[in-house]
Amino acid sequence: MKRMSLVLLTAALGCWNPFAPQKELPPTSGQELSLEAPESTLEALDYAMNHKDIEWYDRVLDEDYWFREPNEYDDELDKGWGKEEDVEMVGKVFKYFDVFEYKLLGGRKYREFGSGTDLSKMGEGDVALTPEDPGDHPGEVWVVFSRPVDMYMYNYADDKGYKVNQLFEIKLRKGKDGLWRVVRWTDYPWNP
Repeated sequence: MKRMSLVLLTAALGCWNPFAPQKELPPTSGQELSLEAPESTLEALDYAMNHKDIEWYDRVLDEDYWFREPNEYDDELDKGWGKEEDVEMVGKVFKYFDVFEYKLLGGRKYREFGSGTDLSKMGEGDVALTPEDPGDHPGEVWVVFSRPVDMYMYNYADDKGYKVNQLFEIKLRKGKDGLWRVVRWTDYPWNP
């Protein structure tokens, strides 16, 4: 019995390495990532990007998600796609790059009131849309973050790297389940 206890103790201690780095916890100090508030959804997006976690990336996107990259000179040359294509493309990017660093910097935050919403709740800097606005979302109030982003991506095998600094406009809406998700993402490559 003593011999068995000694073997188990030795095996357990043999697996423990006091010099090993601690496991990396999500940015919420070990708490479960959440989509319960717009800011926590941005934290979950940050986690997904920096950990190349395509499951969390998929989770932060709304079913009606649309990505848009406008053309600076001609609106007819805008690029855009939905959630399925975006998740597939970002998954390939995560797999290709060995290093993927993402940092959404501070910037403007405001609410966007769709037509038919209670405009008495508007605050300074908020925007009211009308049915004539192409981006109208009737009966819904979205939270908009317009912020610069810094990204660094590198692939060791191909010795290729990219630095990105541009403006992202990320719009979130609260779903019927009470969770906030990214419904629109506009990527301005020229920093308007």
